[in-house]
Amino acid sequence: MPLFSIQWVYQQEALKKLTYRYDLVRGAFGGIIEVGALSFGLLAAIRYFEAPDSVKGVLSAGIAFGLFLAPFGQQVAARLRLPASRASALCFLAAAGGYAVASRAEELWVFTLSFLGANALLAQIPSLFVAVYAKNYSHRDRGRLVSNTFILAALVGATLSLLGGEYLDTHREAFGMVFLLMSAAAITCALAVSRIPSEPIQIKSPRRWGNFSLIGEDPLFAKMLIAWMILGVANLALLPLRIEILANPVYGFNLPNSQVIFITVVIFALARIVGLKVFGFLFERINFLTYRIILNLCLFLAILFYFNFSSLWIIGLGSAFFGLGLGGGNIAWNLWVTRIAPDDQVSEYMSVHMSLTGLRGILAPIVAYSLLPVMPPSVISWISLSLLVFSGWMFFSLLKNPGIARKFSGRDQPRSL
Repeated sequence: MPLFSIQWVYQQEALKKLTYRYDLVRGAFGGIIEVGALSFGLLAAIRYFEAPDSVKGVLSAGIAFGLFLAPFGQQVAARLRLPASRASALCFLAAAGGYAVASRAEELWVFTLSFLGANALLAQIPSLFVAVYAKNYSHRDRGRLVSNTFILAALVGATLSLLGGEYLDTHREAFGMVFLLMSAAAITCALAVSRIPSEPIQIKSPRRWGNFSLIGEDPLFAKMLIAWMILGVANLALLPLRIEILANPVYGFNLPNSQVIFITVVIFALARIVGLKVFGFLFERINFLTYRIILNLCLFLAILFYFNFSSLWIIGLGSAFFGLGLGGGNIAWNLWVTRIAPDDQVSEYMSVHMSLTGLRGILAPIVAYSLLPVMPPSVISWISLSLLVFSGWMFFSLLKNPGIARKFSGRDQPRSL
């Protein structure tokens, strides 16, 4: 082997190890931020601020709002010629400031704006960091290494959420300490990702409507986006209500914070780890449309058990199915466009998918909280179940088309995360 080839292999291996080391740090401390963003913020709104349903709906949509803005965030980073890791570090630092303000907030509007802004900034990081993974990890290592980061984040998040729930049960006014911890974790993540080598973000799209023109240019992509939109609304509308029905005395449970967190976060996170492992194994071995239908079935059982029974054991089983479905869903969400997008357009397809994910993530919780005054969560759950079945039928109808099914067969390796 020529000397320059040996040096190149050595450099790539060193780059991979450096990236993986600091990405594990990001994953560990990111697990603290993730569980706080998804659970403790809403708990604070319910228990500490006694926020109205409209505000709780807006808080639940913070990350989704950031996803909706992700294509625009990429454009800003590209125009500033920021390396992907540096842009991610800046987002973490700005989010840390938002959580710090939220930790000291005494008024609901201050808490809402600061927490919402911090969550929206965090949502920019996946679309920025995918360029780091594509450059610094080889194709054969990428999925394994990234999934390990996800798993570490889930483990740390589950542990810290359990301890945080216990702490809040004995210190009911101490939500600020949780958000201060999230701020410190975000600063640590910023320091870690800033040490990872990366190249400046680049975006090239000459279309009149930007990447959204792909919806009209690719009919199969449009059909998949519609099916994904329907299932996403069904799922995202109910995710914040998982906490609502257990924490709000109106619905008959009024559980202590530790039990709410154990059911909604710990059980969910452990099942999500299992889902990441199991569905990660299945992803390249079965047709993606079949894979997606199986995930729909997991979510169907999750919604059925969680919102239609009074037994905490069955509700816990529903939370486990949520974790399984969303663990596999993380892989599907990140990789499905690689099955239909040309090699040089994967990121463009992905940006459209992310933006529409953000749109439904904004609307679904707000609609769900708007419906709560006029119908119980169990009725809302049956609306979601109907949508889930309809989206499953759409995937199945595509699977019955031999030409389309062949595109999703899984024989080709994914080209990007």
